[in-house]
This record gives sequence, structure tokens and C-alpha cells, in this order.
Amino acid sequence: MESTLDDAAGSAGGTHRAFEIGDASGVAYARRAAADAARIAALNETDAGRLAIVLTEAATNILKHAGHGELLVRPLAGAVELLALDRGPGMTDVSAALTDGHSTAGTPGTGLGAIRRLSNQFAIYSQPGAGSVLRALVRKSGVNAPRAALDSPEIGAVCVPYPGEDVCGDGWLALADPGGFTFALADGLGHGAEAHVAAVAALDVLRGRTGLAPAALMELTHAALRPTRGAALALARLDLARGTLAFCGTGNVSAVAYGMGRPADSRARGLPSLRPGSQPAGHAARPASAHEGCQLVSRNGIVGHTMRGTQEVELAWSENAVLVLHSDGIGTRWDLAAWPGLANQPAAVIAAVLYRDFTRRRDDATVVVVRGRPGVQSNHEHAPAAHPA
Repeated sequence: MESTLDDAAGSAGGTHRAFEIGDASGVAYARRAAADAARIAALNETDAGRLAIVLTEAATNILKHAGHGELLVRPLAGAVELLALDRGPGMTDVSAALTDGHSTAGTPGTGLGAIRRLSNQFAIYSQPGAGSVLRALVRKSGVNAPRAALDSPEIGAVCVPYPGEDVCGDGWLALADPGGFTFALADGLGHGAEAHVAAVAALDVLRGRTGLAPAALMELTHAALRPTRGAALALARLDLARGTLAFCGTGNVSAVAYGMGRPADSRARGLPSLRPGSQPAGHAARPASAHEGCQLVSRNGIVGHTMRGTQEVELAWSENAVLVLHSDGIGTRWDLAAWPGLANQPAAVIAAVLYRDFTRRRDDATVVVVRGRPGVQSNHEHAPAAHPA
């Protein structure tokens, strides 16, 4: 299994640059951003050329088959991630579309096949009449994917700033330690530079403290964010030895669990004792199946200003589990069951579909997805060399 964390320090995070693809000018802007990302990721000239071809083919597919869509670009440690999103006619047979020579637009039909061959990782989700989402990862040559333990989760995310802003008021982080993983999503109040400062400050509290329970981290973050405008915050802790996931949220952030059992425990501060049989906010009324979501409710408040106690809930984690965290830039009226087969896709593809279909377009937008086991994708440790486009 490939680790989904970005570097040897065991962390993941980062913001995507988003580009509207409606004509050739949008493709040109995205190509320049991909070149910048390639430099940040330290790709050599050949690898940067592979990335340019992958992006161009993905954008061309959007224009030819959907007419309009979006490209998201994010540099990682030694790699660049590309997400291509559209609401076009979709595909009835994805396998056939990946075959060289197959085309429904009168073209040579080398686009998707070329993208798959030139990418180190490739995944695509498409439904007839509902559009397509493609993910491609181009990695620095000679650097194989880091190996992860068999019980390590797969992590994927989409994080996009408010339209027109250079920085994102949302932030997310995934941190690994010997006992498990800590996941966080911070949404600074409002958007722009001050919201970005608050989100970054919230995530900085987590570094070096990943073994702590989410409720304890929430209280530490509350104290640290007092000089800022504050933030909404979702925190989750995956304990691999115990097979549990603990969650604590404050403010307007959402968390939904799939394939996890009934919360095993609730530790609340600032709340009255629970009566036998009562269900406090944050508890699931019954076990959540792999296809049925369990909403984990956050407490009202603003971390750093008006946080009235914390509440932590614990669920049973399994290899079939899926956890979705998202900011209020994403609508809440979604259900994974509405997209056939989406739950089997890589975490980043799930995040991209939710972003595509439910982003509000008037705020920073972030979706973080954690899977108990990897989704279906193609992996190529040594993609063939290509000449720069």
C-alpha cells in the first residue's frame, strides 16, 4: 500500500489552485500553474514534461467531451497532484475509454490512455449523464512511493480558496505517529488573509501533539487562537491499536462516518451527566453501514473566542470505514450512496466529487476523506519517460 502522507515526517496537507476550463486560455493558465508546482516539487525536466502532457490531455478531454470543467493542481513532496472535474455526459464504459484508439469525439482516442501511462497514480470516476472526475499524480523519477503499514488509512483532500483570493481561509492536516493518526480541518472565520492566519495557527497547535485526544487538542487550540479572529475546527484521532476513531468538533464544520460502529464512549466537558438511553449530539443512533452515513455533530462556538466546553465521541474503526470532514464551503445535503461505486474510489476522488457537486462557490471549500483501505487506482512506480510538451 502506498502511504498517502506527503513526506517522511508523516504529514499531509496543502491547498489546490483551481482553474476554470472553458477555452484555451484556461488551459494556458493551468499549464503555468503546473510548471510552478513542478518546480516546488523538484521535478526534473522530463517529469515536468510528463506533467504538462497529462494536464493538457485532461483539459482537452474536458473541452471536447464536457465543454466546461475545472482543473485543480497541488504540489506535494516530490510529486504533483492533478484533479480534472466536469459535469459532462460521463462515460458508460470507463475501461473502453482507457483503450488507445477509443474515441467518441472523432479524435485519435489517446487522451485517457496517455494520462494513465504517464502518471504514477491514476484513478477515474465517471457516471453517464453525471460527468467525470480524474486524478493523476506525477512523481519525481527515481523516487518510489513511500510504503505504509497495512493498517494505515488512505487520505485524500480538496482544499480551494475563496474565488479570487491568493490564500485559503481553510486548512487541513493529517499527522502520523507510532500510535495512529490525527486529522484536522480548520476554517478560519470569514475568508482571506486573516482567516488564513487563524487556520494556520489552529493547525500549528497539532504539530508535536498528535498523541493527545481530540478534546484536549481542542482546548489547547482554543487558548492559542485568542489573538486571531478564531476558527471552526474538526479534530479526529485514529488509534490503530484499539481500532477506534475519536472525534471532537466546534463550529460550522461537518463530519460524517461510514462503516463505523456505534460510538463506544462520550467524554464531555461543560455538559450535564447523561441519562441512561439518552443520545447527546455527536452520537449515532445506530451503527453506520458502509453505505449509510452517521453525522457527527460539532458543538456551537468559535475556537479562540466563544467555545462552551468540548464533547468527544468514539467510534469503532474498520477497514471498510470512511470518514468525511468538510468546511461550510461545501453543502451538507449529500450522501455517498447517491453516487454508485464512489465509496470504492480513492479518498482524493471521493473528495473531488463532493467538491465538484456541492461547493458553494462563495467561500473557501475543503473536503478531507479518510478511508480504512485504499480505493481502486492504477499505480506505476516507473512511468515511461516523455519529452516535455
